[in-house]
Amino acid sequence: MHRLYPEIRPYREEVLTTTDGHHRLWVSCFGNPNGLPVICLHGGPGAGTSPLMPRFFDPDIYRIVCFDQRGCGRSEPKGMLAANTTDDLIADLDLITTYFALARYVLFGGSWGATLAMLYAMKHPSRCLGLVLRGMFLSTDDNLEWLYGGGAASMYPAAWSDFIAPIQKDQPTLATVFDSYRELLNADDEFTRLQAARAWNLWEHRLSTCDSQANQTGETSPSRELSSAQVEHHYLSQGCFLEVGIFDLPHSELTSVPMFLLHGVNDHVCPVRNAHDLKTLYPNLKLRILDQAGHHAFGPQMAEGLCQATQEMAALYGHL
Repeated sequence: MHRLYPEIRPYREEVLTTTDGHHRLWVSCFGNPNGLPVICLHGGPGAGTSPLMPRFFDPDIYRIVCFDQRGCGRSEPKGMLAANTTDDLIADLDLITTYFALARYVLFGGSWGATLAMLYAMKHPSRCLGLVLRGMFLSTDDNLEWLYGGGAASMYPAAWSDFIAPIQKDQPTLATVFDSYRELLNADDEFTRLQAARAWNLWEHRLSTCDSQANQTGETSPSRELSSAQVEHHYLSQGCFLEVGIFDLPHSELTSVPMFLLHGVNDHVCPVRNAHDLKTLYPNLKLRILDQAGHHAFGPQMAEGLCQATQEMAALYGHL
């Protein structure tokens, strides 16, 4: 792994109640309280913030704000799906930035976090100092068919067999996968729910790490395993609540926003064509295709590239 910046402890932690009163969000601040603000958006949806996330930034330069999205990680209620949509997450970003008196800021995110960063920047381009993105997920029909409709099965046949084993269908469609896992993840008995959550998470983990034999999902507890799968399924089975074609045309106000996107050639979760499609829409996007990287954020080449991108973003604003 790249020399990621040294481990640091948060200088401030808060639990914020959402404006609708349904959720309590864990928010933590690292680095320089007077530094260049950056909001970190984790992936999934449902994954929660990695403890390594703040280490992509020079702590002397950046004011690093991390939070767990609704139902995820340390936010409560864990796994709650009510009042949990993309519009709600965007509203939560407004809540957090207002609470911490952040007028303008960098957005940093990978996979679903990159999607959310783009969506927020489209809505509030004047607030965005820039975007640093990794492994772009677009939630298109093609993206979803690749992940859950059998597309990636051609590369990972054994892992796919493990994934569809709980639903007991040999050649399920995308709709069948989503419908069947909805029942399993919300079954009456805990054992069925947890087994389904493990199978759901393990499939994506194997694609993310390019390891069809991986047996650990990276989740820290059964409850975290379940909430992560439930939230991710909730979003993906409904197209992440996105307007159809939202990424088909450029958003004119983003053409002047500094944007960096790093995407691995071996990203088997989010196809590399997503990155090329975004570059076509936004010629100002600084795209780096990494020939030794996959979807995982903390592989050597990806970690190196992300640290370099945050340095370059800081330099744009006079921080060297």
